[in-house]
Amino acid sequence: MIVAELALYQLARLLSRSQVAHSTEMKAALRDQAANTAYRADEMSRVLAAIDRYGLRIQGADVLDLGCNDGALTAQFAVRQPRSVLGVDVDAKAIARAQRERAVPGVEYRVSTTTQLPVASESLDTIVSYDVFEHVEKPAVLLAECRRVLRPGGKMLIGSWGWYHPFAPHLWSTMPVPWAHVFVSERTLLRACHRVSLSPWYTPTHFELDANGNRKTNAYTEESIPTSYLNKYFVRDFERVFMDSGLTWQLDLQPFGAVPWTKPLLSLPVVREYFHGYFWAVLEKPHS
Repeated sequence: MIVAELALYQLARLLSRSQVAHSTEMKAALRDQAANTAYRADEMSRVLAAIDRYGLRIQGADVLDLGCNDGALTAQFAVRQPRSVLGVDVDAKAIARAQRERAVPGVEYRVSTTTQLPVASESLDTIVSYDVFEHVEKPAVLLAECRRVLRPGGKMLIGSWGWYHPFAPHLWSTMPVPWAHVFVSERTLLRACHRVSLSPWYTPTHFELDANGNRKTNAYTEESIPTSYLNKYFVRDFERVFMDSGLTWQLDLQPFGAVPWTKPLLSLPVVREYFHGYFWAVLEKPHS
């Protein structure tokens, strides 16, 4: 609907200079590939804090970084003296960058798929997957592979979010309007993003520039967001997959932003879908 599209466009313009969707640091990280890589490397402190909080082992362990991209996080695991570290990703170009720019003793990078991990059965102690599982089209298949490669007692940490997260469509820059995808169709959402991407007041991210550094004119022209990019799983869908995985599991929902009143809402089955900011899932392979 054109009215909804124009209204969403105006809201996006109004909120574009705010920090509702992106902090100042996150906005800076989207200016170019190098800045983005540096920002993700800085995120390692968040991942390591979660690893410590949930009792996963890195020192002396065989570790897999599942969905490592260009290894910005992977290489930093070496600081904790693991026995080995392997980073895998479906993006061959990202793996090539990791091999070229993140070469660290004891750290290896391989191209993988989400249906078959290039790892021997029961060869890993720890798997970490950060900001990946919302992109996996068939999480149950990948979890079965994770169960295969974990040793008994091995643990996996997944950091992700559900489809009703305020910014689940990953359109923060062009659409800093929380829950926009809940109130309008994906077609309307993407058309509004297309308008924003071509507007003179909008500064494109490096993802929205072509090889020559020019603004792309065909950005956000699809009719919907494909499940091959975002699986659109709700928190309850992830819980079902975890329950069926053959792994023991626990889920820790984080409140959205720094708004303390949202935390009690996370105990409400439906409401939590809208007000969680992130979740950490810890899964363990039983000894028998």
